[in-house]
Amino acid sequence: MLRSKGLTEKIVLLGIDGMDPTYSRRMVDEGKMPNLKKLIEKGAARKDLRLLGAVPTITPPMWTTLATGAYPMTHGVEDFNIGMKGELDVNFAGIYSKNVHAEPLWNITTDAGKKTLVWHWPGGAWPPTTDNPNLYVVDGSTPGALGFGYAMRDNETTIIANTKATEPKYYAYAAAASHGYDGDGSDLKFLGTGASSTSKKPYHDELWNEFKEGIAANGYKPKHYMDYRLMHTMPGESTMDTMHRFPQNVSLSPISEPVGWANAPEGAKEFTWIQLFGMMPSPCLILKNEQGVYDRVAVYASKEMPEPFAVLVKGEYTKNVPGILPKGQSGEMERVIRNMCLIDCDEDGSYIRLWVSQAFSAEDNCVWYPHWIFDKVVGKFGPPVPTGQGFGGDFDIMECNFKQWEQAAKWQADGMKYMMQEEGVEVVFSHFHGPDMMGHCYLPWMKQREDSPAPEAEIQKLHERTYKITDDYIGEFLPMMDEGWTIILFSDHSLVCRESEHFHGIGDNMGVNVAVMEKLGYTVMQKDENGKSIPEIDWEKTRAVQQRSNSIFINLKGRDRFGIVDPADKYELEEQIITDLYGYKDPDTGHRVISMALHKKDANLLGLGGEYTAGDIIFFVHDDYLVDHGEGLSTATGYNDTTLSPIFVAAGPGIKEGYEMELFPREVDVAPTAAVLLGVRIPAQCEGCPSYSILSEEL
Repeated sequence: MLRSKGLTEKIVLLGIDGMDPTYSRRMVDEGKMPNLKKLIEKGAARKDLRLLGAVPTITPPMWTTLATGAYPMTHGVEDFNIGMKGELDVNFAGIYSKNVHAEPLWNITTDAGKKTLVWHWPGGAWPPTTDNPNLYVVDGSTPGALGFGYAMRDNETTIIANTKATEPKYYAYAAAASHGYDGDGSDLKFLGTGASSTSKKPYHDELWNEFKEGIAANGYKPKHYMDYRLMHTMPGESTMDTMHRFPQNVSLSPISEPVGWANAPEGAKEFTWIQLFGMMPSPCLILKNEQGVYDRVAVYASKEMPEPFAVLVKGEYTKNVPGILPKGQSGEMERVIRNMCLIDCDEDGSYIRLWVSQAFSAEDNCVWYPHWIFDKVVGKFGPPVPTGQGFGGDFDIMECNFKQWEQAAKWQADGMKYMMQEEGVEVVFSHFHGPDMMGHCYLPWMKQREDSPAPEAEIQKLHERTYKITDDYIGEFLPMMDEGWTIILFSDHSLVCRESEHFHGIGDNMGVNVAVMEKLGYTVMQKDENGKSIPEIDWEKTRAVQQRSNSIFINLKGRDRFGIVDPADKYELEEQIITDLYGYKDPDTGHRVISMALHKKDANLLGLGGEYTAGDIIFFVHDDYLVDHGEGLSTATGYNDTTLSPIFVAAGPGIKEGYEMELFPREVDVAPTAAVLLGVRIPAQCEGCPSYSILSEEL
């Protein structure tokens, strides 16, 4: 029968980015995720816990699908970034609500009179999509942890000080395993991705400014890094594929006797930490304990200050360390917080290694709507927790990373529960990014490889730790079911540990990917005076380019600024490219690298193919050659029980208890299922349907 009355009054959509159903099932069966086990037993899920995911398997489009019940070709966000009509090498972040052409469920719940909290939802939530006073929005301007984009004021850094260094220096992205440093800094080398950024032209700056103004709201404007014009020109060159080797910033300093201090303790030794991206030197002292052993570091704002603002003890993770940084070019100062850990300190004070997290603003409320939410949440639980992706093979750094995510998970749960229990919120759309960001740090090493920093079994322990943090986060919300809350747990995608050793240079979601398309003869690079390719496309000879996760664009006359292909020849050229893609083989295995390639019209079957934002050809990389997510089908599987599929579990009022689903719930079904449970209308452009088999009453 048709219904106009819901099955529950309160619902929390508990979204967890990157959570893998297959690995979660393994952890549950091994007794390592007790809270997820309780949720499954109290509610409904498939035995394999899978949600049939949409594509592309990347964050902004999938979270937009989860909010609207619409496929990417309908809601308009078809990748991490969106393309610009006529500009085949320019794309901007697709996370913002101005890019979305479908109605989100939260607009409907607010119109129905329900106070609705949208908490760090990275797909169409920011800027706020309605001025209804029932809508509360917290961040959503970037993935990562809450605050990762708008509140970040300084980079994560490893501070190394010893008696060999000659002067304070700052090395940006210098060391993958910082503890291996030994010397004066001459052996610290740039270990970045190698990805090139094509040259900026005034025309592109105009596009960027237009984009930036278009999403300005509530005092928020995106930083310039949201403009992606990366060009990956070599096989194995990929933003995503280097995250597990992502190098740390290093602040290097000599250790010396204290000079010019107002109040340096007896026996202390001095070194300099260069913060603010290498622009702001800060004095520090190495201190002795009562036994005369150096085991502490005192961090000062200046040598004139009588007391430090933090004292760090060797081996102790110290959270919410306060600090002050300049606020832009205005000369004003801003309060920030960091997490810190003194990892190493030689007993004689001749060497220290100190980890410092990103600095997050303790004051910025620009993506808290309305602002009073910031005041309430931060007043009770402190500012957003700095998080990062540090590892690079350094297990000490990874331990700090885990401590941050444990802290961030608890802080987020506390903030959300406060809004649910104290501020009358009845509907919560939430996102926690921990499994995705932590997984990026080590996923490829879950299979033993030549560059593995440790045996596979040790990396496996990292993954278990990630899922333990996730299970604790889930456990924060289980008591809410006793207060009448329904919980729907899901993810947008998960992450694959690929079988192959190779990334072939096709399908990275950040920018233009050249390697395969150049080898096949469709993308041509400009040459220098020696005939060597440079990272600039020769548009007069380029017939097609591959950009972002799954799109290949024909360089078409009349549509694209430098178009050379006659529209009459477009279909046959697409046919030729598709044939060549299927014929492209891995040289070691002889297996094809592309699992599927389709004309745009045929990609409609998969929910892709929008007018401007999707390519003329849509393709997917074979499971064995994936980076970790983005370019593969959502059904892809990998090594060590990893998949690309999302997870789905529902429990609480309106949901059958102890029910094992046979049908596949789909990503487009999450929004209409929540709508029916709440008794509100289904979003206007929704292409999914309620998961009726899990409901406690027949629909």
